[in-house]
Amino acid sequence: MNVWKYKRISPKVIAAKLSLIKPEDMANLAGRNLTYIQSMLTKTQYRPEIIAMPTEKLSSLSLETAFLKNFIRTCEKIMEWSPKDIRFLLHVVLKKLEVGNIKAMLRAKVANIRVDEALEYITPVGRLNEARCRRILESSNNVNDVVELLLDLEYGLVLMDVLREYEKTGVLLLLEIALDKYVYGELWRAAEKLNGLDKKIAETVLGIEIASVNIKVILRCRAMGSSEDKIRRNLIPISGVFEGKELEETIEVADIEAFVKRLSTIPKLSLTRDYQYMLTDIQREYSASRSLPRLETALDKSLLKTNRRMLKRYTPFFNIGLILAFLNLKWFEVRNLRAIVNGIEDGVSPSKIRKLLILPI
Repeated sequence: MNVWKYKRISPKVIAAKLSLIKPEDMANLAGRNLTYIQSMLTKTQYRPEIIAMPTEKLSSLSLETAFLKNFIRTCEKIMEWSPKDIRFLLHVVLKKLEVGNIKAMLRAKVANIRVDEALEYITPVGRLNEARCRRILESSNNVNDVVELLLDLEYGLVLMDVLREYEKTGVLLLLEIALDKYVYGELWRAAEKLNGLDKKIAETVLGIEIASVNIKVILRCRAMGSSEDKIRRNLIPISGVFEGKELEETIEVADIEAFVKRLSTIPKLSLTRDYQYMLTDIQREYSASRSLPRLETALDKSLLKTNRRMLKRYTPFFNIGLILAFLNLKWFEVRNLRAIVNGIEDGVSPSKIRKLLILPI
């Protein structure tokens, strides 16, 4: 790895890291109103998107759109500053947002909501611009129609592979998992094209995230009563944490607590520290709450803390770890802001909103 290729991007990412909203300030926003949040965000990196918001009634949806546009702008700026061999990986990161738009369109068809209302939940990105999304929503009557209208993109082919199973069960999660498997597979292949320390660091950061996603898939499928075979087919078949079929073998464990304990015994030695921290967090949470939603929140919080540690670990050095960890933290920030504005608009108490936030405190 040539550290000099990062001499332009690293100082900019370090500066951007300093602009992230502090955890205590994020928690305090839960007790405010939307007008205050809008005003406060004009003093942050979100200012361009907040100022450009439509002048009609302020809402959680208009704010959410601003947050997502800011994340896209941040990704595009980092791509512009990055070395050429890193840009492809970051381009694939933006595919996560394309996948998010497809999920929104699928959910809109299941819920049978109006096109204009559905578009409020979509932030145009990449090949799924506003015109393309509107055309898909206007031209489709159901989930099958949406899949057919996406067949010119790789996503349509991915969804077609599981469409028959969806038709039998009506479980939309099957289509969403298929999209996640695809995009994380693309991210992993992009990381494998890197060289030396860049490749090792990228696979470390992505490996922890993929492990987290796979654990959620197992927990959700078990809660739905899915067979062990179906759960195995829904897993992302790559990871920097587990060897071979080790994760699949944990599916046979009888209860959730035993499942979590079993997981802690099988990670690669090279990743034991970060992974053990994650498992310790979710073991503690499940023992205290016996709640699957709380367990998933604990898993997200642990992933956030892992990326914060990675950011500190990689900041003194010029490498891809700094970039990937920062983008993950930025995404958690956007998720938290979305949870806050939605909670406020729905009349949820500040204390309950704070419990939903993914914060390291």
